[in-house]
Amino acid sequence: MSINNVNYLKFYRNGSLLGSNSWESFINYKLLNAEKLRFDCDRSKESKAMLKKIYGEASYTDTLISPQSYVTLYMRYYHSDLLEYNERYKKYIVPNITSLKKQMVNEGIAEKVKTINNQAVWAYFAKMNTIQVHDSMLKFLHAVYTFPNFSSVCHGFNIGRVAKTQDNFIVALYHIYYYFEEREMGSLNSTTCDQLARFLSQNRFNNFVSLNQDEVVSNVQTWLDNYSSFANFIERYYLQDFLEDPDNSCSKPKELWEGIFDGKLLPSKKDFLTSIDFLTNAIKSRGKRIDAANSK
Repeated sequence: MSINNVNYLKFYRNGSLLGSNSWESFINYKLLNAEKLRFDCDRSKESKAMLKKIYGEASYTDTLISPQSYVTLYMRYYHSDLLEYNERYKKYIVPNITSLKKQMVNEGIAEKVKTINNQAVWAYFAKMNTIQVHDSMLKFLHAVYTFPNFSSVCHGFNIGRVAKTQDNFIVALYHIYYYFEEREMGSLNSTTCDQLARFLSQNRFNNFVSLNQDEVVSNVQTWLDNYSSFANFIERYYLQDFLEDPDNSCSKPKELWEGIFDGKLLPSKKDFLTSIDFLTNAIKSRGKRIDAANSK
């Protein structure tokens, strides 16, 4: 069976997270982790076994394309009539959040109102409403929980890239591209490290800092310096399909929408569906590359 077909949510308690479609499965996953992380696809024993087989190590893992920001944006673009516009933040938000959290506690989804995370609030709201889900979103939400969306990485990279990129892997890859370009030009100095610092920050969880920014940058630099070039790095991790030209491993990361590399970290409504279609296809194509390379 192709690795593109296996949704790793199935490995939690005999498939109990799987719904009638990938939207329902996504909601179940987020509600499971409403207060604390109880299951993580890319860190499951099944995922780590595959990563170990392919990369030789799986101590630190990452889900490359994280779906949460795209799901939230989908709700804001296509179901804003169900949401409440917040003047302070200038965006649509879930209405009656406190009431929803109390309902979640009453239903046994969470134990305490104050410890429920925002992702779970969006998931519960989506569950409680009739949401028409576009086919592109259903395909996307399947792809992101398949093995081709997981990777072995270095210590600190996973959490370190989240804050400054809104967990956008394409943006992280863009800065990695320029790190290699500056290194290959012979300018391996503090400016080169600044390229990494532009998308990396401290590892912080529940007010506990496990790695500061300098430590994260140092770890990522050491990791990248194992590779002779950007192309070598891309080919090692089968990332060609996230580039402008998948047949040229030296090409730049794909500019999914105008401004993505200049601070516009999320697509406009006009670019939304084409963007998630690209990401879905890139994940699937990466899966084919991994399958082909490891079936010899």
